[in-house]
Amino acid sequence: MKKVLQLLICILLIQGIALSQQVYDDNYQENPNYVQGLKYLESSQYASAINEFKKAIRVNPSDASALVGLSNAYNYRAQYFNNTAKSIPDAISDIKSALFFSKYFTPQGVNAISAQSIAAMEKNLNILETNSKADTSANGRLASAKKSRTKGEFAASAYDYYQLLNNNDNKTIANCGLGDIYKIFNRPDMSLKFYQNALNQDSKNTDIHLKLARTYEEVNDFSSALKEYSFALNTSSEREDILNSLEKIWQKKVDENPKDAEAHANLGVVYQKERRFNEALAEYQKAEALNPNNINTKVNIGTLYQEQKKYDAAINTYDSILKMQPQNVNVMVYKAECLKALKRNEDAINIYKTALNLDPKNSAVKAQLFELLKDTMPVEEVLAFLYKNVQNSPMDAESYYEFAYELHKAGKLDDAIVYYNQTIKLDKTKTDAYINLSQAYRQKKNYAEAYNTIKQAIQISPNNEEVKKQYDIVAKDYTANSYNVASDAYQSGDYKKAISEYMKINPQTTESLIGIAASYQSLNDNNNAIEYYKKAMELDSKNADIPYYIASLYANTDDITNADKYVKIALTKNPSNSQAKELSDYINAKLSEGTLTEAVQLYEAQKYKEAVDAFDKVIKVIPNDANIYYYRALCHDALKNYQKAIADYNSVLKYAPTMTIAYYSIGVDYDALEKYTEAKANYQKYVNATQEDNDFKAYAQSRIKEIQ
Repeated sequence: MKKVLQLLICILLIQGIALSQQVYDDNYQENPNYVQGLKYLESSQYASAINEFKKAIRVNPSDASALVGLSNAYNYRAQYFNNTAKSIPDAISDIKSALFFSKYFTPQGVNAISAQSIAAMEKNLNILETNSKADTSANGRLASAKKSRTKGEFAASAYDYYQLLNNNDNKTIANCGLGDIYKIFNRPDMSLKFYQNALNQDSKNTDIHLKLARTYEEVNDFSSALKEYSFALNTSSEREDILNSLEKIWQKKVDENPKDAEAHANLGVVYQKERRFNEALAEYQKAEALNPNNINTKVNIGTLYQEQKKYDAAINTYDSILKMQPQNVNVMVYKAECLKALKRNEDAINIYKTALNLDPKNSAVKAQLFELLKDTMPVEEVLAFLYKNVQNSPMDAESYYEFAYELHKAGKLDDAIVYYNQTIKLDKTKTDAYINLSQAYRQKKNYAEAYNTIKQAIQISPNNEEVKKQYDIVAKDYTANSYNVASDAYQSGDYKKAISEYMKINPQTTESLIGIAASYQSLNDNNNAIEYYKKAMELDSKNADIPYYIASLYANTDDITNADKYVKIALTKNPSNSQAKELSDYINAKLSEGTLTEAVQLYEAQKYKEAVDAFDKVIKVIPNDANIYYYRALCHDALKNYQKAIADYNSVLKYAPTMTIAYYSIGVDYDALEKYTEAKANYQKYVNATQEDNDFKAYAQSRIKEIQ
């Protein structure tokens, strides 16, 4: 018979203990990780106990005893952090973790953890958060969740994500975060639930579709996985991985049913996307033999020939389709593309015109027809053609833009300006129109309008690189004509000339210094680029973009410390700067390599030398945390490096004077070094600082007497 461990919730600031009910199972065979976790818990090795109970849960997520043990371990460690180490953030994190496993992770129907125990934990958490003035707003919860996740404290992170599920601004990220964390804990059933919830909030998010696809594949729901992979394939940067997954799924379907025409066809599609053309054709031919009337298979064969530049074979295939479906616009377009590739432009134009008559609003057909026509028609005929498009589509911003662009190219600046403005009126987000309109004004030397136009673009798209480049150019023109020479040189790629021209500007301005820095950056001279960005920052201390540029350059040279410094400045000046946020996330990820969690795990695995190396890296990033020095001191003790251990214990006392156990440890180390005077002095400091009686105090007192 196996008895589930009782849940003991220690009230951190209020006396009293809440107990859970006991659960029995006569058929239970104890998990060795659970047994080891109990041993660690009994000896107050809470971090080791937590690790063992987590392992037990990953093996069996419904192990009620492991869940209770895990909650106990977190609560006892929270009590230690609060009452002994005086580390309230760590105590809060551990109670959040305990609540996650107690309130949210426990499988339905298992009542190992009572409502009374959960209420006690929630009360403890509320007391600690209130007393420490923790930010429990939605933004605060989100920041806490991200920070905990970065540190590897997934359960605490999950607790905060749960608190955000009803917050409209953070539903998507909360659901997605919970999906990720449940996957870590071997709960794909829960991952699917939360990924689907996230997708309901943001149906076009490629990353979520991909997460969902991989989880469906993990639980062998291949039909659902295929649907999600197919969506993600068109937009994800992880194309190769997705194709590998799709190939595996469709190959499995072919193996299960060799007469499945759809499976053969789709396997062919995957092979084609992987550019395995011969294998793709073989699968298409198998599919066509099984289902000769499937038009899609024939189209795939045509596109395969087309991709291989076997245009005649592709045209023959498309013609066979058009005999069956003479009004298939897509196939007409494919055929026209082949004719164009064979330089049979007139034939291609006729096909495009036929397709456009069948589908007058097809913008893709219009664009391709126009590309052919403008190569064969005089400029005035091209403009007449585009003007007709504008008349036929008076609300289509793209038609106005194309017309304005060609007018601009033809040097008809006044007319181009009219149609660029009409484009912007119909689509205020079309940055290309702002850029070109500003350029048209510049060409007319109307620098004021050029500046006002590009300024609007900056307000609409502050992070668009093309807009920012144009803004720099126009702003310089607007200030002085000398900027023209410099900016033209920069735009043409003559960065040395641009630097020379910018240097002539006196006095230097923020814009000119940024221009110099950008030029050096384009020359890959990062040191000079950083120097001039810093000079620009001195002139314009409120500019949030400059510290971001500096941070980016430092990040590119792997100077993460300085990158972190400047990205924080950027976010202080403009917390909504999305690029700076992305860079900050990258920097934090770099800083978290060799985290405290990893170092502690090495220590607990008794890999003390490796642990010391890991703690060294952590201390470079976090130099003022007493707990880190304490752990490193323990490693030095285990390696009998007593002098180094003593130095670290002194650092513990420097940053956390209340961690008086360090005096005791220093005394023990001096004892080991046979420096009894120093040992006695530190034993005495420990005794003086310790009010309650314990084994350490008793030993210290006995050694004081023995040394005397």
